[in-house]
Amino acid sequence: MNGPFGRTARFWRRIHLGRNPLARRSDRVEAALLLVVVLGLLVALPLAVLVGSTTYRGQLAVSAEQQASRHLATATLIEDAPTPVPATDGAYLSADGGSTGVHARWTVAGGAERIGTIAADPGTTAGSEVPVWLSNAGDPVPAPMTSSDAVTTSVLAGIFSWLVVALGLTAVYWSVRLVLDRRRAVRWDREWLHAGERWARS
Repeated sequence: MNGPFGRTARFWRRIHLGRNPLARRSDRVEAALLLVVVLGLLVALPLAVLVGSTTYRGQLAVSAEQQASRHLATATLIEDAPTPVPATDGAYLSADGGSTGVHARWTVAGGAERIGTIAADPGTTAGSEVPVWLSNAGDPVPAPMTSSDAVTTSVLAGIFSWLVVALGLTAVYWSVRLVLDRRRAVRWDREWLHAGERWARS
């Protein structure tokens, strides 16, 4: 039987040997371990959801803190941003060796003017106004985390935690199966040797 139903039936026969007289002890150990792996993967799903939801709440708290402590301002470039130059294979390098920092000035709370380095698009000319996120101290900072960033991080955390469990269970299963296969091979060779001796005497 082919298709998903056939694969399901074959998988069921692997984990449910029943009273098959041909099933060896090692076969039953392997079937029991495979069942444990499947159950472990199922149990890991709600655990992954728990990890994701916990991560989401933590990321939302970080996002709220960043939204409250950072604000968007406008900076004026006091120099040209490096213009990218062609490199090999269609790639581009900035003219100054890869730096994206450009000197600019901006006004902080209270009216004081600050000068520092901010990121700007390559080729932006001096005098251009670019948006910049500032901390309460007036220093340039990355943009605050958004709710979509929190969702993405939590989903990745949940998936990663489930994959860790899946890889661990899979590694245990294949390690045990390797040992069982070696023992079955040794026992098979021994039985063939005995059978050959009986045939030689008959």
